[in-house]
Amino acid sequence: MLSAFALLAIVQTASAQRYLNEVFQSVQVTPSVVYGMNKEVLTGAPVMKNLTMDVYEPAGDGQAERPLIIYMHTGSFLPPVINANPTGSRYDSTVVEMCKQFARRGYVVAAMSYRLGWNPVSSDQDVRTGSLLQAVYRAMQDAKACVRYFREEATVNGNPFRVDTANIILGGQGTGGYVAMGYATVDNVGELYLPKFISNSSNPSYGFVAGQSYVIPQIWGDWDGYGGDTTVNYPNNHVGYNNRVSFVFNMGGALGDSTWMSPGDAPLVAFHVTGDPFAPFGNGPVYVPTQPPQYVVDVSGSAVAVATANAYGNNNCFNNAGFTDPYTQQANMMNGGQDGLYPFNTDPFVQSGPWEWYDSTSLTLFAQVIGQPAAAGTQAYMNGLATNPDMSKAKALAYIDTIQNYVNPRIVYCLGLLTGVNNIEQEAAKVSVFPNPSNGEFTVDLREVAGEPQYIRVSDISGRLIREISVREKASYSFRGMDLSRGLYTVKIGFDAGEVTKKLVVN
Repeated sequence: MLSAFALLAIVQTASAQRYLNEVFQSVQVTPSVVYGMNKEVLTGAPVMKNLTMDVYEPAGDGQAERPLIIYMHTGSFLPPVINANPTGSRYDSTVVEMCKQFARRGYVVAAMSYRLGWNPVSSDQDVRTGSLLQAVYRAMQDAKACVRYFREEATVNGNPFRVDTANIILGGQGTGGYVAMGYATVDNVGELYLPKFISNSSNPSYGFVAGQSYVIPQIWGDWDGYGGDTTVNYPNNHVGYNNRVSFVFNMGGALGDSTWMSPGDAPLVAFHVTGDPFAPFGNGPVYVPTQPPQYVVDVSGSAVAVATANAYGNNNCFNNAGFTDPYTQQANMMNGGQDGLYPFNTDPFVQSGPWEWYDSTSLTLFAQVIGQPAAAGTQAYMNGLATNPDMSKAKALAYIDTIQNYVNPRIVYCLGLLTGVNNIEQEAAKVSVFPNPSNGEFTVDLREVAGEPQYIRVSDISGRLIREISVREKASYSFRGMDLSRGLYTVKIGFDAGEVTKKLVVN
């Protein structure tokens, strides 16, 4: 671990550094990885579904283990277009861009989907508030299952994504921000029994009991996802593995209540439009962006959440770091001395999700794919413009640039990450495995490497060694006759300086 002084010097150095700058040219994505399963109540009866994610990694990275960022999308717990808005999945433009930028900085990034479903249009306040709180709770359970998945993979299956399980970061935008902050703070049953979370009526269809919390752990499982009624909760996602996270960031979400936060909770950084019409910047009501917007419950926005985190000392790992970069200077002009809070004062003032972009043609086509009329896609696009009137990719990328350059120094500082790009990473860029995808026969080209290669090991995704050869020359090595079945494999090349790992897809 570096000293605070030495690490601060690294953070403020202008040269390209891992985790602070995009030091990798490209990203490799493993799509639709199943991290668990559970019951989703989108319409009708609960349906078991796979919980999936896309995993982004820096291409050509030779580092043995990398911090993991789990990133959660927005969408008001309903699919895009059906939620009357243009966003709502891990395929949203902003999600993909944020994940790629983090991965090019050297992180492993998991863009996770979580269970959806609630009733935003009910005239019954209990149904609106209660079904949304249950949706947040289910998503928190899913996020914890995702964290445990990576820890189990590291322990049992050879750590195929090479995750540093001591450094897991959780972040989200909009709805995903609510989930991230709830994950980091809800840790006892009493926090579910605040007066605003108590049902005024009994409703068996939603599991409401008058005078009790909208979320009853005996029905929905505890906050880790264990127990509950098996007709609505599957309690066996990576049982026994730790789901602690080391850092949390939020873009436009809110905390269910400031009393959820306690001393010792994970450090928190938040980005928030001060005039957000759906999630308050301070304490206030949350409105879900359906049409028309529906009041749900009073919450604590980013300003209150970060101030509380600072007051409890949860952000002590960075709030005395003395950052002098222009992003910090700009934030400090607006955040009232609350380091970790980046307010966005927009013009027009009332605005939401300025880091998002979308196009009408894609939304029209998507609407038809999911069985909705083309007009629903057009309307979702127009609804997005209503609170993001000058929406464009260029605008969104400018906001994303600010977010990346504000949050990453704080992650690096708190987690004590080493930012140098070492020799083995430079070797990785010179190692080539082709063709990829392959039919099972492939070549490892080591002719351009600088160091002396020692071995090549081919393993399946579980870590089982399939073939190993010793090498001493900078040459091309062909692999044939291994009868590889379809799937993902790792090819590891050993050098004095370390080990380069390449992924191989066999079709």
